[in-house]
Amino acid sequence: MDLPEAWESSLGELDQRLARQGDRARALAPASRAGYVRDCRRVAAWLWQRGVPGPDRITPSMMEAALRDIGWAPATQRRALTALREWLAPYFPRGRSPAALVDAPRVDRAPIPRLSQDDAAALADAAGARVDQAEAGTRAHALAMRDRALVEVLYGSGLRRQEACDLVLPALDFEHEVLSVVGKGGHSRTVPMTEPCVDALRQWMDHGRPMLASDGPRGRAARDRVFLTRSGGAMDGAAVYRVVRRLLGDLGRSGGPHLLRHAAATHLLEGPGGTGGAHLRVVQEFLGHASLATTERYTGVTTRAMQDTLRRAHPRGA
Repeated sequence: MDLPEAWESSLGELDQRLARQGDRARALAPASRAGYVRDCRRVAAWLWQRGVPGPDRITPSMMEAALRDIGWAPATQRRALTALREWLAPYFPRGRSPAALVDAPRVDRAPIPRLSQDDAAALADAAGARVDQAEAGTRAHALAMRDRALVEVLYGSGLRRQEACDLVLPALDFEHEVLSVVGKGGHSRTVPMTEPCVDALRQWMDHGRPMLASDGPRGRAARDRVFLTRSGGAMDGAAVYRVVRRLLGDLGRSGGPHLLRHAAATHLLEGPGGTGGAHLRVVQEFLGHASLATTERYTGVTTRAMQDTLRRAHPRGA
């Protein structure tokens, strides 16, 4: 919906500020930036339709009414308020914009789905079995190698779905068994690879990827990407999700790539067989979280391990 000049100009200025990072220490990813502007545009349209002439005339009660009527879920409303504060900050004294005066709703986080160490091993084994069962030299064999490598990267190195999509050939360092990842906000990190991950990637790079690589337009655009589609193009997030969902579904589980990332973090914290787990700070660096609080969410699924530690280590734990 096109809005009057006062609103369109203001939203355009917001987009430009977001491109310069706004008030954040790290730049927004393009998808997040578009989401911020989209949320503000929706509120702006609601206000304009009710006679508000421009953003400088918004009041807290108007903002509350807009958010209530739009009916966003609590988590979405919290994200929208972050965007709205950024948008309206130039029009009001610091900390006094209508968005800053509206309380963000409380979000009750659902428990993180659990994938046990045995479940993860079964998933990796199933992906490997598909490689063994496919006829060598066929496209099906190449796709099975790709899917196995994808599972090992998502679980073994804890990558986000988009990070796996964006992984490029120069990022793979087989000599040192690490890969370079560009995560949210353009933040780079170096992540170790497990031995099964190294083996799966080598097999895919040597025998599977050359079969799918294409000289067509899609192939040329994806020539430096690690993971390719059956037509030789770069895999997108939806394609990665379908692969993981299908493999999990074959084991009677639901979920997608993020379940594997959660599992990687949880299993690092637990350690093999529930002993000798990694420190939370190590897991934070491994996952590329800017805040330790984000990483701490993963401790909610390791309560049993903490209880065992308490009983073993506390003077009154026995």
